[in-house]
Amino acid sequence: MNFKQIEAFRAVILSGSMTAAARELNTSQPNVSRLISQLERQIGFKLFARLSGRLLPTPEAHAFFRDVGRAFTGMDSLEKSARAIAALGTGHLRVGTVPSMLLTLIPEAAQAFSHEFPDVSITIHTSDSTTVGQWTASGFCDIGVTSYNTGGAGVSTQTIRRMDGVCILPGDHRLARGDGPIGPDDLRGEKFLSLLEGDGTRRNIDAGFTADGPDPRVLTYSCQYAAAICTMVAKGMGVSVVHPAVAQSHLHTGLAVRPFRPRISFFTFLLRPLQYPCGRLAERFGEIFSSALNAVVPPAA
Repeated sequence: MNFKQIEAFRAVILSGSMTAAARELNTSQPNVSRLISQLERQIGFKLFARLSGRLLPTPEAHAFFRDVGRAFTGMDSLEKSARAIAALGTGHLRVGTVPSMLLTLIPEAAQAFSHEFPDVSITIHTSDSTTVGQWTASGFCDIGVTSYNTGGAGVSTQTIRRMDGVCILPGDHRLARGDGPIGPDDLRGEKFLSLLEGDGTRRNIDAGFTADGPDPRVLTYSCQYAAAICTMVAKGMGVSVVHPAVAQSHLHTGLAVRPFRPRISFFTFLLRPLQYPCGRLAERFGEIFSSALNAVVPPAA
């Protein structure tokens, strides 16, 4: 037996006639009659009998219909599941992100996402850009947010923004006032807070200080998280250069923020797995995150 035969049988039982069943199924009455005859031959008993011109189900048909009803209840459940997936995606989102975004913009994006998809759960994993790329490539994460392009296989990389790094200083620092850019020579002899050795962003920052000669900084402290560096700078422990979105999110601590030259580029990338289709939830989260980033640091006109 096949689904069309069962569907025709159910329609005849519920509608009371083959003509009404044909109308409901958007087919012809002869086709419904043919499907019922095929089903009767396969199951080995009559399903309907005519009495005084009326089509009546046999006792066997009533017994058979009970099991058919249970099967169609399962079909209804599948239809509801399909509608839910169409509206909400798979119902769970896994995001990989670098710490700088986890501690600044990811919570804001997650909040906006949860308002739009209140029934979807979110798991957020954090590590360096290389690891986030590996998580995304393997499908462990549905979408990744990184700060440098690792060039890893298995992911598509979308550049969301390129921004100029900014110099952050304690609020009472001698260089805190003013609007012009600060350069490496301005920070000669200053205690400088860095990201950890081996971090791709740190390599970019270090290159900006050594391009024209010896490094003028005093490299005193290093830390994995740019957000923690902002807090330490605000406490007067030194100065640093950070992603402008990270700096903006810590202005409440009393940081002073100045432009820095030469330009040190800070990138934000969205990663998607190549081996697995990117679901609607992941795509929407990427859009929301991009909007949050642009709201904190608006693109140049």
